[in-house]
Amino acid sequence: MSAPLFEIAILARATWNLHSLNNEGTVGNVSEPRTVVLADGRKSDAVSGEMLKHIHAQNLWLTALDKSIFCESCRVLQPQRADKSADLDDIAKKTKGDAARILDAALEGCAMCDLHGFLRTKPSIPRSSTIEFGWAVALPEHFHRDHHIHARHVVEGRGVERNSVSEDGEEAGGAAAQMVYHRPTRSGQYALVSVFQPWRIGLNEVVYRYAEVDRLVRFRIGIEAYKALFTRTDGAMTSTHLPHTEGIEGIVVISNSNFPAPAPSPLSESYREDVVAAQRVLTGIESVSFDSLPQLLGVLDEMAKREPFTLELPKEGRRK
Repeated sequence: MSAPLFEIAILARATWNLHSLNNEGTVGNVSEPRTVVLADGRKSDAVSGEMLKHIHAQNLWLTALDKSIFCESCRVLQPQRADKSADLDDIAKKTKGDAARILDAALEGCAMCDLHGFLRTKPSIPRSSTIEFGWAVALPEHFHRDHHIHARHVVEGRGVERNSVSEDGEEAGGAAAQMVYHRPTRSGQYALVSVFQPWRIGLNEVVYRYAEVDRLVRFRIGIEAYKALFTRTDGAMTSTHLPHTEGIEGIVVISNSNFPAPAPSPLSESYREDVVAAQRVLTGIESVSFDSLPQLLGVLDEMAKREPFTLELPKEGRRK
């Protein structure tokens, strides 16, 4: 495999045991797990794509050795403030709101904004993410749920008497009763879908030309963040509900021409066979199956040795 990478689709089934990665919220003292309804009406357990994308972005920041490739906001993991950059404000004033030049500055100034997108409101300049995640959906016949009772213990009985007075005159005691609450645990095999579009790295989609950025470096840190995401599953409640990851299997689909990478859902039992069948009728499509985490990491390492695809653009769309 040596051709430049246009798109990458990662299709996988991961088995997570005893996790609580993503919940709908808390009603009273009960946390409710995420529930989704599939096309055939069946309900299933799920982890939102927003959660997975957030984890990838966090790992992108974590694994980048040089944090100077991020803008001031993303350097401290506050990408929601990226549109308030003083540098971009200055450029907006100098160029009278020239969207193309503002977007060039944003792309050249931050790998996070380039890869994961942003929205500048004044003037309105959207940057769509080059990295996409679907819901992680449990196979309907392969998941289980349970609720467990937890209690926050009062200080009494652990060496401090309730309503005792400390040296500074403050009461040191706890509440009169334990706080009882219910938390879910879930176990199952989850279908994951993610698409990475290397051809869009550094692409100014206002005027369709590539900004002057090191696209290869950004592509590689994007791959490294995927490796970190799959190496250890992260999410909500991992301080006490860290998942027992039992295994992962799937297929990585690669498009090395300007055509989308097929991404059939791993909810289907034939998803890998469907990819292989699509390869027979589509040109420029490759695929590599994996049956374990080490195999997946090896596939990602091999992809990192390649270069992102560069789209042939009209002359007026090229930087002079």
